[in-house]
Amino acid sequence: MSQAPKDNRSAAQKARDTAGIIGSLKHEGYVPNAEDEAIHQQAERGEITSEEAIAIFRKRALERERAARVVTDNWRNCDSA
Repeated sequence: MSQAPKDNRSAAQKARDTAGIIGSLKHEGYVPNAEDEAIHQQAERGEITSEEAIAIFRKRALERERAARVVTDNWRNCDSA
Protein backbone atom coordinates (compact mmCIF):
# COMPACT_ATOMS: atom_id res chain seq x y z
CA MET A 1 0.00 0.00 0.00
CA SER A 2 1.42 3.41 -0.89
CA GLN A 3 1.60 6.23 1.60
CA ALA A 4 0.10 9.66 1.07
CA PRO A 5 2.64 12.34 0.21
CA LYS A 6 4.00 14.29 3.17
CA ASP A 7 2.36 17.66 3.73
CA ASN A 8 5.19 20.20 3.61
CA ARG A 9 3.07 23.21 4.58
CA SER A 10 3.93 25.12 7.73
CA ALA A 11 1.54 25.17 10.69
CA ALA A 12 0.56 28.73 9.77
CA GLN A 13 -0.22 27.70 6.18
CA LYS A 14 -2.31 24.75 7.37
CA ALA A 15 -4.23 27.00 9.79
CA ARG A 16 -4.86 29.56 7.05
CA ASP A 17 -6.05 26.89 4.63
CA THR A 18 -8.31 25.35 7.26
CA ALA A 19 -9.77 28.75 8.13
CA GLY A 20 -10.48 29.35 4.45
CA ILE A 21 -12.24 26.02 4.09
CA ILE A 22 -14.33 26.59 7.22
CA GLY A 23 -15.20 30.09 5.98
CA SER A 24 -16.41 28.64 2.69
CA LEU A 25 -18.43 25.99 4.48
CA LYS A 26 -20.02 28.57 6.80
CA HIS A 27 -20.96 30.61 3.75
CA GLU A 28 -22.79 27.51 2.46
CA GLY A 29 -24.67 27.06 5.74
CA TYR A 30 -22.30 24.82 7.73
CA VAL A 31 -22.53 25.34 11.47
CA PRO A 32 -19.56 23.90 13.38
CA ASN A 33 -20.36 21.84 16.46
CA ALA A 34 -18.44 19.83 19.05
CA GLU A 35 -19.20 16.44 17.46
CA ASP A 36 -17.93 17.50 14.04
CA GLU A 37 -14.86 19.10 15.56
CA ALA A 38 -14.07 15.88 17.45
CA ILE A 39 -14.20 13.90 14.19
CA HIS A 40 -11.89 16.40 12.48
CA GLN A 41 -9.43 16.15 15.38
CA GLN A 42 -9.47 12.34 15.24
CA ALA A 43 -8.58 12.53 11.56
CA GLU A 44 -5.81 15.06 12.24
CA ARG A 45 -4.32 12.79 14.93
CA GLY A 46 -4.47 9.83 12.56
CA GLU A 47 -6.96 7.90 14.69
CA ILE A 48 -9.26 7.63 11.66
CA THR A 49 -8.55 8.12 7.97
CA SER A 50 -9.95 10.94 5.88
CA GLU A 51 -12.10 8.39 4.09
CA GLU A 52 -13.56 7.23 7.41
CA ALA A 53 -14.26 10.83 8.45
CA ILE A 54 -15.99 11.50 5.13
CA ALA A 55 -18.09 8.35 5.56
CA ILE A 56 -19.12 9.49 9.05
CA PHE A 57 -20.11 12.94 7.80
CA ARG A 58 -21.96 11.45 4.81
CA LYS A 59 -23.91 9.07 7.06
CA ARG A 60 -24.84 11.90 9.45
CA ALA A 61 -25.93 14.13 6.56
CA LEU A 62 -28.18 11.38 5.20
CA GLU A 63 -29.70 10.92 8.66
CA ARG A 64 -30.38 14.67 8.91
CA GLU A 65 -31.96 14.70 5.45
CA ARG A 66 -34.14 11.73 6.36
CA ALA A 67 -35.26 13.43 9.59
CA ALA A 68 -35.99 16.68 7.74
CA ARG A 69 -38.03 14.78 5.17
CA VAL A 70 -40.14 13.18 7.92
CA VAL A 71 -40.82 16.59 9.46
CA THR A 72 -41.77 18.03 6.06
CA ASP A 73 -44.01 15.08 5.24
CA ASN A 74 -45.72 15.32 8.64
CA TRP A 75 -46.32 19.03 8.10
CA ARG A 76 -47.86 18.34 4.69
CA ASN A 77 -50.11 15.63 6.15
CA CYS A 78 -51.35 18.01 8.86
CA ASP A 79 -51.97 20.76 6.33
CA SER A 80 -54.08 18.56 4.03
CA ALA A 81 -56.38 17.28 6.79
